[in-house]
Amino acid sequence: MTDYLMNIPNKKDERYADYEELLIRRDQLYKDADSIMIAYTKEFGDLIAENFEIKIECIKKKKMIHYCQKQINKGACIDRSKMDEAINEEMLIYQQELDEILKNNKDAKEATTISEFRIIKAKKIYHRLAKKLHPDINKKTAENKNLSELWNRIVRAYNMSDIDTLEELETLARKALEKLGEEGFEIAFTDIEERIAKVEHQINDIITSEPYIYRYILEDTEQKEAKKKELQDTKAEYTQYLNELTEKLDDLLTNGGVMIRWQMN
Repeated sequence: MTDYLMNIPNKKDERYADYEELLIRRDQLYKDADSIMIAYTKEFGDLIAENFEIKIECIKKKKMIHYCQKQINKGACIDRSKMDEAINEEMLIYQQELDEILKNNKDAKEATTISEFRIIKAKKIYHRLAKKLHPDINKKTAENKNLSELWNRIVRAYNMSDIDTLEELETLARKALEKLGEEGFEIAFTDIEERIAKVEHQINDIITSEPYIYRYILEDTEQKEAKKKELQDTKAEYTQYLNELTEKLDDLLTNGGVMIRWQMN
């Protein structure tokens, strides 16, 4: 009878194991989402950047029209240098966003493709380490500076599927835990069900939102072509709108009785 009871699975231990697996799955999905974003940017990044460039030109032209209209309505002269200074300051936030888009596009193009073997091996090492060092499992990781730094390095190496670094960090982590007497640490959560529910919610958010859902576009040739056409159509619309704004600005300056030499970018 005693032996039978000893073989009955401990429900609490099962839920801890479920929690560990959910954390690992969530982290893998975060990594997958990053990889999907890189692939999506490689595929559509140039068109996205071109569209945004034209879009901010439209915004700038509209601001110029508004500035000139105000000056004309007041019967005042248009000071080109003051107008440029005022509008360029307003456009700074858009330029910063464009710079970020261009940087992400460049980074995506330069990102290297990692073999399936390295991805799988990195995942196995990460699983072993996460079950001992993940800050949502072992509270000592957040409390101990050495463990915290090790965990941050592990996450960075895992995101890059850097097997060599992960293997080195696994050795360092084992020594650090042994030094702290934490190799066989016990988990003592009193809110395991709440923790599980939270991670399940996070997982659902990842798989139902961008950039993870971009995978469905990338995996389907028809959807991929449809997305390219959508971006190309948007570019044509922005270009047409920019031309209309340019004509409106020229007409405003001419018919408004103001003559000024514009140096458009």
